[in-house]
Amino acid sequence: MDLYPPSGELGATLGRIRGLTLTQETAQHAVDLLARVTQETTPNAFGAGVSLIHHAQRVSVGATDDLVRHADDLQYGLGEGPCLTAWSSRSPVEVADTTTDHRFPQWSAAAAETGVRSCFSVPLMRGRDSIGAMKIYSMEPSVFGDADRARLASLATAASALLGHVQTSETTTRLSAELRESLRARDLVGIAKGILMQRDGLTESEALAALTLEARTTGVSFRRLTAAIATGIETP
Repeated sequence: MDLYPPSGELGATLGRIRGLTLTQETAQHAVDLLARVTQETTPNAFGAGVSLIHHAQRVSVGATDDLVRHADDLQYGLGEGPCLTAWSSRSPVEVADTTTDHRFPQWSAAAAETGVRSCFSVPLMRGRDSIGAMKIYSMEPSVFGDADRARLASLATAASALLGHVQTSETTTRLSAELRESLRARDLVGIAKGILMQRDGLTESEALAALTLEARTTGVSFRRLTAAIATGIETP
C-alpha cells in the first residue's frame, strides 16, 4: 500500500504514466512527462526534473526548462548537491533556502545566484537500488509543505516502477545520446572556468559564480555561454 495514496488529478496522472509501460513508450518520453506533470501538480515549484544513473554515470534525462538543467549541471560539475545526495543516501533531501543552507556550499551559492532558493529531492528506488532522483525547485525559500512532499513521493514511486520496465533499444540509444551531451556540457563548463581562472585570476568558485551571473544578466543560456567561452566564439 502506498504511504501517500494518489487521488484526483494526481491519480489520473499516475494512470497515464503507468500506461506508458503497457505501450512500451521510451523512457525519455516517460521522464519528460513525469517532470512536466510534477511541475504542473506542484503549485510552488517553478520547475521539476528527473535524474538517472546510466552505466555508472550521472545524467539528467527529464527537465521542464533550462534553469532546472542548469541547476542539475551545477551539481554534476561540482560533485555536490541535494539531488546527488538523495540518490546516494537513498533518502529525501530538502534545501529550504540556498542562501542559508551550508551542506552544499558551492552548489547552494551558485544556485542562489541563478535565482533558485529551495529544492526538494527524493530518490528513485528499484528494489534496494537507487537509480536516480526526482526533484522540484522554487524561486522562493521554504515553500514546500507536506502535500508537496507526499505528491513527489508518489510520483517517484511510479517513476521508479516505470523506468525499471521500459527498456527498449530506442531507450538505450536516447539515454546514451543524453549521456554524451551531459558529459560534453560538463567538460565545457570546466574549460570555461579554467579560462576565467587563468585570465582573471579567479578561484574555481569565483569563476563559476562569474559565469552564472553573466548568463543571468545577459539572458544567454549557461550552456551556450560556457560553450562560447570554451571554443572562443563570441555570443551575440
